[in-house]
Amino acid sequence: MNMSKLTVAEFLYQSRLRIRNSIEDSSIQSAVAQLGYTPERLETGEILLTESEQLCKVFEKEHGEVAQAFANRNSEREKANKTYKIHLAIAIIVFKNDKAAQTALQLSGRRATTLSGWIQQCNNFYSNLLANPDWLAEMNKHSISEEALTAGKQLIANVASYAEVIMREKGDAQQATKERDAKLEELAEWVNDYVSIAKLALADSPQLLEKLGIVVK
Repeated sequence: MNMSKLTVAEFLYQSRLRIRNSIEDSSIQSAVAQLGYTPERLETGEILLTESEQLCKVFEKEHGEVAQAFANRNSEREKANKTYKIHLAIAIIVFKNDKAAQTALQLSGRRATTLSGWIQQCNNFYSNLLANPDWLAEMNKHSISEEALTAGKQLIANVASYAEVIMREKGDAQQATKERDAKLEELAEWVNDYVSIAKLALADSPQLLEKLGIVVK
């Protein structure tokens, strides 16, 4: 059985068919036992199968959590960026003649496109603005209070937190992938060896080979 040509689901299905039907069929069990595949050895295969199935579930769980973390971060970034753009647009008008504010708040020039650059640019804007009472007073004249700016800064912090969650989840997913793949390789080796023995042990019983999903030409 060439695992590289099968999906993981197909590989597990075929492995399950061959291992469990061998254990449940006394005729198959008796024949393969004569070539070394005793009930205890078949049980080893079943343990590998169970471990593989469990690690596949962990793999799906961890990758699902990565996808959810990305969705959460993207949603939070969209909300934060909407608020930031409003505050930025007002600041550009308010401080159009204030060179110090324009520089400190990065009111001119291109907006950062990378996530890390965007977070830093937004943090600079809110931190510098909140640290200057005169600038706060000017923003307040346009109904942008200190509380609103603090809330805007917190939205940026939320995005940064979700970005950290993504990194952790990606690490967990990578580890789950590594463990799953290693176990699947171990199972594939066991199954391939067993199929070779089963073909010899059941050479005169094609119907039993077919019960193991082994097509007899």
